[in-house]
Amino acid sequence: MNQRKTILLNLLIIFSLFSACNESAENKQEDQVENTATMNKNEEQEKLLRHMVIFKFNDDASKDDVSKLNEAFNGLAESIPVVKDFEWGINDSPEDFHQDFTHCYLLTFASEEDRDSVYTPHPDHQAFVQSLQPHLEKVFVVDYWTNP
Repeated sequence: MNQRKTILLNLLIIFSLFSACNESAENKQEDQVENTATMNKNEEQEKLLRHMVIFKFNDDASKDDVSKLNEAFNGLAESIPVVKDFEWGINDSPEDFHQDFTHCYLLTFASEEDRDSVYTPHPDHQAFVQSLQPHLEKVFVVDYWTNP
C-alpha cells in the first residue's frame, strides 16, 4: 500500500510539473506574439520622414538678408501644420568637408504625402523658395526615413 501511495504521489507530481510547463510554454508563446505585434506597431509609429535642407549663401548675401531668410524658414514650421518637428543650426564642424554650406534645417513629416502634397506646394513654402533665389548659391537636400 505504501508503494502505491508513493507511485500515485510521484505521478501526481509529474502531472503537476507537466501541466505547469505547458502553461508556461503557452504563456511564453502568447507573450512573444503580443511583443512582436507591439514591436511592429511601435516600429510603424516611430518611423518618421526627415527632410534635411542645407544652404550655401552667395558671398554677397548680407548678414541681415541671411537672418531674415532664417527667420522665414523657421516660420514655415509654425504656418504649415504637417511639419511635425523643426530644428536648425549653423555648421560647427572642425572638419573641412562643409564645402561652404553653412545653414542646416531638419524638418520632420509623418508621410511623403505630407511633404509632397501639403508642405512643398504650400503658398508660404513657395514664397519662401522665391525669396531665397537672389541670396542662395547652392542648396543640398536629403530626405530619409528614420530607422528606429
